Amino acid sequence: MNIKKSILILTILTATAFGGCSAKETKPELGTNVNYEKMKEYPRWVIQPTYDKGIAGVGSAKMTDLGFDFARKEAMASARLDLGGQIKTKVDGLFKSYTSKIGVGDSTSVDALSENIVKELVSVDLKGASLKETWISPQDELFVLMTVDNERLIETTTKAINNPNNYTDENLKLKIKAESSQAELEKELNTYFGSSNDEDFPGVDKEVKEVEETQDETIETN
Repeated sequence: MNIKKSILILTILTATAFGGCSAKETKPELGTNVNYEKMKEYPRWVIQPTYDKGIAGVGSAKMTDLGFDFARKEAMASARLDLGGQIKTKVDGLFKSYTSKIGVGDSTSVDALSENIVKELVSVDLKGASLKETWISPQDELFVLMTVDNERLIETTTKAINNPNNYTDENLKLKIKAESSQAELEKELNTYFGSSNDEDFPGVDKEVKEVEETQDETIETN
């Protein structure tokens, strides 16, 4: 009986030892091409680009004999690609949620409309993207931070949705133009572009506001 216990204990210890080795071997590497000590010198916005009024993108380019202006344009083009990817992700998510809520469902016409709106946003908003920060690393790499305001994104998205040229299906256009659909769209825009200010949505809840204003006037009169 003691021999069996000894064998059992030995088996458990061996399995534990191998398990520990295996865990060490499969531990994920943080990356062999990244100098984390050097990255401590980087501004926070390079590592984690954020913008409280909208979206932020970072781009970079190596400084060369072609000069600073050339590197800046290259870095800005890279940052615009970053912003474009974020815009596409937001619009895709917005339309998936929005169309399901208004009862349109998946269709090629919805996909086409979403694609057309993304193109319009990228074309308009990326041209108006703002250059907020620039920084040259000790390794002579130029980094830039570019941003687009949520207010601008909402305005462009609304115009794109109201643009009849973006539709391939007349029935879809009528469905989206419906009053209930427009109210749902305003909610989705608020969700996906992160604005909570009523001023960002001209015409949002007008009836509610008018009632509130009337109530305020009544209170002041009394």
